[in-house]
Amino acid sequence: MIKIDLYDPKSEETKHYEQSRISFGELKKVLKFNKMQQEDAASLKILNTKMDNGKALTSAEEKKYVELSGKDDIYLGVMEELVASLFKNPKVTVQSIDDGLESDGMSTLSDILADAMGGVEADANHPAKK
Repeated sequence: MIKIDLYDPKSEETKHYEQSRISFGELKKVLKFNKMQQEDAASLKILNTKMDNGKALTSAEEKKYVELSGKDDIYLGVMEELVASLFKNPKVTVQSIDDGLESDGMSTLSDILADAMGGVEADANHPAKK
């Protein structure tokens, strides 16, 4: 189950939304995004390690480093779209997420995507642990 609390500036209330079922197709989108993010982080780590060891980056590596270093805004946009698509509620949109999350919204979105992939709650409720 995934949950989100969104502040509605029009009504000045915080509204709670839940989605108990995540379709396989939506899960595949989340997993694909997660894979992209992990691959980018690994590539950036390799480039940072090379620089930390005093080695110069090639032109292609420099370009890749700059590209990877500036991807947070891209990740954020994709995360918002993914989360909005996971909730089958017309009131949970990219705009309502922009308006309704606090400044730590990226963390909230990451937590929701982790929950969609199984997260801590699914692990705690696993039949093997009962």
